[in-house]
Amino acid sequence: MKVGLVLNMANNQWLIAKALRRLGVDAELIISTKDFGMAFPHWEEAEIPNLDPYAVKYSELAKYYALPNWVKLWSPTDALSPRNIIDLMYMAKDYDLLQLSVPSVIYLQSMRRRFIVHEAGWLRGMTIRNSATEKLARRGYSKAECIVMTNSDCYPMLHKIPYKKQVFIPFVIEVDRYKPMQIARKDDILTFFHPTRHVWDVKGNDMLIHAFAQFIHLGYTAKLRMIDWGIPDDLSRSKELVKALGIEPNVEWINPVSKPTLIRLYNEADVVCDQYILDCYGTTAPEAMACGKPVLMSLDDESCKMCYGEVAPVLNARSIRQILEAMILLTDSNICRKYGDAGRRYVTAHHNPKVIAEQYIALYRELLHQ
Repeated sequence: MKVGLVLNMANNQWLIAKALRRLGVDAELIISTKDFGMAFPHWEEAEIPNLDPYAVKYSELAKYYALPNWVKLWSPTDALSPRNIIDLMYMAKDYDLLQLSVPSVIYLQSMRRRFIVHEAGWLRGMTIRNSATEKLARRGYSKAECIVMTNSDCYPMLHKIPYKKQVFIPFVIEVDRYKPMQIARKDDILTFFHPTRHVWDVKGNDMLIHAFAQFIHLGYTAKLRMIDWGIPDDLSRSKELVKALGIEPNVEWINPVSKPTLIRLYNEADVVCDQYILDCYGTTAPEAMACGKPVLMSLDDESCKMCYGEVAPVLNARSIRQILEAMILLTDSNICRKYGDAGRRYVTAHHNPKVIAEQYIALYRELLHQ
């Protein structure tokens, strides 16, 4: 069984391929050298100083990490010409099964190869827009042997498009890397860490900032670390809101960082703050939970239990008031430890590479009748 994983949004396919190969599967990964910086395996594996993920080129990252020979490079021109797509098809022709990530399902759906779709959130836009891209994506999803769902909030959207089969398989979190560490801190100030990009109508960053400001104005001593990235207008609005609420001395802005540095930042924090709109988690929450940190976010308990068989042990908040109440609760170090320990157990049970790889292997064998 030879599996080709095509494209690598947020490094999800890279982590899956690594996990599969550890269990003996002949899995290879095709990445685009024109992709977004955080879609390169280097971002997951290497310490990369002060690089803008929106502007960094593959050639700049290559010096930080040597890719294994089972990673293949697709180098399209800026415009996806028919020649570029034919090149990708040629690279993908020798696999028994293709696992397609965004947007390769558009380019490769006409190949005479069985394929599955790794659905990591495209459904959120695909079902409400009707451009040529979305039409092709829906067509590709309908032709797939299976859609692998990774986000619990996307299930209501899945039923708006035709499909043959779906399964839920969580994101891989390498729990041997994302783990509690003893980190020397400069101070003992209660630290909330918000690594999420600034997109107000998806992440609710403004809600968190308002709640934190109220927390500070109540007399608590704390700092809020935020990553300096996101939609430019919303990032500017976040900075303006911090200033308007008078909490600039309590807020620290950090440039985007690669994952080894992010693991350290998780461990330096007391609490990790994710998002307050989507009611589900991507990778930020389980990465933080794997590091033994309590996570403050919005979560739909019912859909989470449907997908995982249990509700993730996060502090659930969907309003400024609820975020503030959770922040006050987390001033108790025993409560922080309780949620951190429970989160580590949850991620180890549901997201560790061996568990995820076994689920993929079972799916592959079913589809290939092996």
